[in-house]
Order: sequence, then structure tokens, then C-alpha cells
Amino acid sequence: MLTKLTPAILLAIAMALPSVITLAQSHDTGNDIVTSFPWITDGLGNHQSKVEQAYSAGMLIQRLHDFFEDDSKTTLINRGAGPRQPSERAIDLKSLPADTGQFGLFVAFEPADVALYKTLLPGNFTMPENPEVSLVIVDYNQSNPVVRYKEGMVMLKAVASDGHDTWYVHNMPVEDWLMLAIGHDWGFRKELFDMTVTKTHASAHRRNGDLFFALELTDRHWNDNTAVVPARGAGGINNMAVVYPRNVDMALVFGSTGSVRVLEKEDRFVGISVGKGLDWAGLVPKSGEAPGYFQRFIYEAGDAYIKKVW
Repeated sequence: MLTKLTPAILLAIAMALPSVITLAQSHDTGNDIVTSFPWITDGLGNHQSKVEQAYSAGMLIQRLHDFFEDDSKTTLINRGAGPRQPSERAIDLKSLPADTGQFGLFVAFEPADVALYKTLLPGNFTMPENPEVSLVIVDYNQSNPVVRYKEGMVMLKAVASDGHDTWYVHNMPVEDWLMLAIGHDWGFRKELFDMTVTKTHASAHRRNGDLFFALELTDRHWNDNTAVVPARGAGGINNMAVVYPRNVDMALVFGSTGSVRVLEKEDRFVGISVGKGLDWAGLVPKSGEAPGYFQRFIYEAGDAYIKKVW
């Protein structure tokens, strides 16, 4: 008698898949027709559809849960794959296609209301010596359009409990539901928005048309000696931190050791427009603008990491 494939049975089959796909794709066993089959290894390949990307995301979430729940592990490198082998080959920037690289508008400023700034930091973080706010809207331009998406950040510089500076992510508008679901699993406060990113304008609007925030590149340059601009040349989108929702005593710091290679940059004052009723709106300078830039860039080599901080 055939067994009816109920939702519970299908779920059990799906949960069993990871044990099947751990066989190395490059494993050569001669005439062994089982283990010589080119099994999918980790689902992190060049996705050809949103289905493949979603499957990969599920595998990634499971690996990260294992890491988050294992108190003996404090750092995860390259999603569990370990450190990369160093490469002696530098990227030839001249050989790259004209539209290569992530790009977006970035701005940073001292908070107009320091008391408000302090109330927005969770208990896992303390005030830094020099409070800074960073607003970003970026297009994660990829060679593969399946994994391309836009995202924004409202970040506050903070000191984590390990004593190191980080960027606490207070809000993160995103246009892709899958990226929202993954982010929620880890503690990023993501919401779905309609988003636009060009060289001179970037914005996030709620689905009903209400503005969340927008950035506008002006034609005026700023003074290097007085500007507050996040380090590392990528607008502060490295070394970001959130509170893990399944264990609110633990913060997670996400970052990369890779060097930023700037492909194009325009330093300008950036106009800042903020929607009504936002709890962080009072941080924006009364002038409605601050030093920032348009930037198109890539990360070269290095390792992605996630660190637990208690």
C-alpha cells in the first residue's frame, strides 16, 4: 500500500535532506555509482531561480542555528566553510565591466538629539565616545540577477559588551521578502519597502506610498576636516550588530575582513528626508543634510564573519 505523503511526512523528508547532500561533489570513487554522483553540496552555488535561492537560504539558516545554539563556538567564518586561502592575484579594476559592484548613497552625522540616541540603543550596547548616525541605501548589484536586491540601513555607532565599536542596526528597509525572512531570523529589524537607488537619489517608501527616508546627492562638496564619514570606505556597512531574538542577552556582529576596492565615488553633501512618526527622526540635523557620498565598490578577498558578543 502506498503511503500518503502528508505535510508531516514531507517535512520529515525535507529535514533529512542535509544528511544526504553532505557528500563532496568532487569526490572521485571510480565505479561507485552512489558516491560518485555529483550531489549538491551546500546549496550556495550560482542560483538560477528563486527556488534555488530559497533552498540555499533554508540550509544557511539551519547552519547558523547550529552555530547560535552552540555556546562553545563564538565565531563563524564564511557561513561555516572556514577561512579562505589567501590569493596573490589582485583584481584588475580596468578589466571589470562598467556596471560592476554594489552601489548606493551614504551619509553620516552627529545626532541632533544625544538623549534620544541613547534611548534607541538596546541594553547590549553602550554609548560610544563620539555618537554617529549612518544612513545607507544600497543596490547589491550582482552579476546574477536572481540574487540582486536593494537594502537600506539606519545605524547607530555603539560599544558592544566586548568593548569594541560596532554599528547597531536600528532599522533595515529591504525590497525582497526572502532577505527579510533571513534577516528576521538573525535579528535584523527589516521591513518591506519599495526602493530606488541611482547615482543621485535613493529612497525607501512604504507599500502605501508613505516615505520612510530618502537621500539626495547635492552638487556641493564638503570639508574633509569636519565631515563625519564612517571608516573603511563602504559607509559603515561593515561590522554591523543586532540583538539575537532567541537569546536577547547575546548580540551578533556581522562583518568582513576583505578590503574595499572603490570603483567610483562622488563626495557631496547629501540631503536627508525622513517620513513622519519615526522614532529616530529627531537624530537628523535640523539643516536636513550632512556630508556623504555616492559610491560603487567591491569587496576583495577576505573572510565574512559572525561573532557572538555577550
